[in-house]
Formats: sequence, C-alpha cells, structure tokens
Amino acid sequence: MSSLEVSPKRASSPADGGGTDDTGVNSVAKTIASEDLFKSGYRAIHEGVAILDLSSSGKISLSGANAKEFLNGQITNEVRRLVPGHGVVAAFPTIRGRLQALARIYATWEDGALLLEVDGINRDKVVAILSRFVPFGQFVVEDRSEQLGLLSLQGPRAGALLCALTGIEVAADPEYRMVRGSINGIELMVAAHRRCGQEGWDLFLPASLLPGLRDHLVEAGREFGVALASAESFETARIEAGIPREGVDAGEDYIVLETGLDKAISYTKGCYLGQETIAKIHWRGQPAKRLRGLLAVSTAEIAPGSLLLSTDDGMSGHEVGQITSSTFSPLLGRQVALGYVDNRHLAAGTRLEVRTGDVVSGVVEVADLPLVGPGSGSASRI
Repeated sequence: MSSLEVSPKRASSPADGGGTDDTGVNSVAKTIASEDLFKSGYRAIHEGVAILDLSSSGKISLSGANAKEFLNGQITNEVRRLVPGHGVVAAFPTIRGRLQALARIYATWEDGALLLEVDGINRDKVVAILSRFVPFGQFVVEDRSEQLGLLSLQGPRAGALLCALTGIEVAADPEYRMVRGSINGIELMVAAHRRCGQEGWDLFLPASLLPGLRDHLVEAGREFGVALASAESFETARIEAGIPREGVDAGEDYIVLETGLDKAISYTKGCYLGQETIAKIHWRGQPAKRLRGLLAVSTAEIAPGSLLLSTDDGMSGHEVGQITSSTFSPLLGRQVALGYVDNRHLAAGTRLEVRTGDVVSGVVEVADLPLVGPGSGSASRI
C-alpha cells in the first residue's frame, strides 16, 4: 500500500451521551490523539525507530557458583557455556512440555551473573520457580524488576541510531548478543532482540534514569524517524511478524513446540524438566498443531477465540483450530490473525471457515509467518 490506513474508531458525540468522559476531556479529541499515536508508532516500527517502554517486564538476576548449572536443568536451551555479552531465549516447561514462561537470558559482566528478562505476567512465577531451590544450591535469586528499566528500540533504523548515539557498531544478529555502552552519560546494557519483526534492541538501565533517556532519544533521533509507540501499534506489528504473546498466543495450554519457538530449544543439551515430551515430538516430526498466520479472505471481522473449521471434502465443518490474536494490518489492508491449526491444514493457502459462537462469520487463509516485513512475501513500505 502506498499510504498508511488505519481502521477508524467510532467517534462518539454529545448527542449519544459520549461527547465527554467523566473527567471532562473531549472523547473525540482523545480518539484522534490515540489514532495519531498509533499511526506514528506503526510507521516508526516499519520505517524508522519506535520506542517502547517495557519496564513492566520482569528482570531477575541469578548469580553464584552453581547458577548456570541449576538454571540449565530448568529450561529448554543451553546456558552453561554463556560468556559475558552472550544470551539465548529459553522456555521454562512443565513436566509435560507445556510453556510456563519464556525468558531472554544474558550473561552479564557482574561476576558471571545471569540476567533473565521475562514478560511481566510471568515475573512472580519465574521468581518462585527459581527461589524454591535456593536452599539446596550455591546461587542467589534477586528480583531487580523495580530497579532496572527497559526501553526497546524497534525498527529498521534502530541500529544506525544506536551507533550514532553510543559510537558502538551494534549488530542485529545474532539475536540476544549484548554490549555495554552509554547515551548522554547514562550507562546501558544493549541487547539485540526483535520484538516486531524488524531490527530491535533492548536497553537496560537504572529505572530512575529512564524518563530522561526516553526524552533524549526522542529529541536526538528525529532524523532517524523516532517515535513513541503505543501498545496498539506494537500489538499490530508483532501479530504481523508472527511473534506470539504470552498469555494470549503462548502459555500452559500449549506445548513449547506448538508455539513455533524452535530457537528456544536445544536438542543436544543435558536433561531438563519436560525434555522427554519435547524431544519425542521433535523426533516424531511435528506437533499435533502449530501457530500459523491467518489472512482474512472475506470482509467479516475475525476475533480471538473464534474457532477454525475445515472446508475440505469429508471434513467440512470439523473444528481444526482456534484464533488467538487478530488485528487490522495497515500494510496489507485487511484483517490478519494468529491461531493454532492442526497439522493436516498447515499448508499456506489453505482456506478455513471462522465460527464465532454459532455463526460462521468469515473465511481465512493460512499463511506463512511473518506476514509483513523482513522474511515475508509482502512489501514493508508504508
């Protein structure tokens, strides 16, 4: 598409009792401001640099003589050989191989300590998993979530901006590689992490200094197309990129392999909780269902929770999946979604009916991920 189009939100009016909210702020003005924020953030993700404040995520330190060995037995990826500046993504599985939490794990320069960054909804869960073994091992768990802030820079010009401000050449690959640097006198740890499909970096810094750094990035990054991203623009971009969100597209309802998070698993490491189930599915070939992209074929909206029905002869009307996330993609000009589809209907181009409640509300087409951006078959120019 040649221009950015956003599905308009309904603007309420005084005639229907919606002219102002309970604080007296005009709701129409708020709606326009919200849409403008969405547009600027979405454009920055795809063409410039979007700033996301992710300080609500969990930041947990694990240190001590046995820290790596202990953690290695709890997660799906290998951490024993990590050296400062290197990291991995890993899952905490249940004994049945289901996903309890994802963690980005970095070896820091603080006496070999590991830093785990997890989704905020899993902060307490991961702290509890790690802490219950402290009495039996030589390691210490410290929840640093309140002390460490996290700003994420996402977009194709994020690397150039970081280079200009830190004087350090940063590389988007390999992902989860970490460097130390400073911006405007603020010391940072900078980790490569694609959260929206484009190049991306997470900036860890003292939480008290985050507002000042954010303001400086906005001011100094104007020529790089910097903009603050709303939660809505981030959500749209991550769905387009096929990145599952914990608590929505990923969680204990799903086996780790079903989520498509293959890079979070090592098949050569030693034993860990849930390994038998995960390894058995891997060597068998594929799980019973997988997370896939879905493109709306009809104009009907496709909503999370809607069921997916087969249209194949002999299976027509049979339930074969479920939608977990959906959004309108300005780049594709239509509704898109993520959802789980059984392994007989995974092929790109397969058409499935969408059932919301008792009503067939539309048709979607299975698509490879990502739907938009690097690695997709779609143009990423807005």
